[in-house]
Amino acid sequence: MSDPYPAGEPSPQQNPQQPPQGYAQPGYDQHGYPQAGYPQAGYPQGPYPAPGYGYPGYAPDPPGKTMGIVGFILAFIISPAGIVVSAMALSESKKVGYPNTLGRWGLWLSIIFTSFWVLYVLFIVLAMFGGFFAAISSYSSVDSIATSI
Repeated sequence: MSDPYPAGEPSPQQNPQQPPQGYAQPGYDQHGYPQAGYPQAGYPQGPYPAPGYGYPGYAPDPPGKTMGIVGFILAFIISPAGIVVSAMALSESKKVGYPNTLGRWGLWLSIIFTSFWVLYVLFIVLAMFGGFFAAISSYSSVDSIATSI
C-alpha cells in the first residue's frame, strides 16, 4: 500500500511542528540527526592575498602611455597635433622613468610628416606663383614681339 501523503508533508500521526524523520531543517541542529549539507569550514586561501580596495592585481598604466598611443595615431591623421600630444606624453613619462616608445615614434613621425606637408605646400605655392610670373613674363614678351612686327 502506498503512502497517500507526499514526501515531506506530515501525516496526521506526526506532529506538524516537527519535520518528518530523515529531513533536517537548514540552519538548525537536530538532536540525533546529522546536519544535512556540507560542513561550514572556511574557504581555502588561494595563492594570492585577499583583495583590498580598488582593482586587485592590476597596476595602473604609467603616466603618458595613453597619450603616447594617441600621439602616435595623430601622427598619421593630424601631424601638428601629433607633435604636441606626443611631446606631452614623453614629458609625463620622463617624470616617472617610463620609456614611452610609442610616444617617441609618434613625435618623430609627426615631425617628419609635418615637414613633408610644409614642403608640399611650399612647392604648390611656388609652382603657382612661378607659373603666374612665367605667364606674365611670357605675355609681356609676346606683347613686345607683337608691337615690333
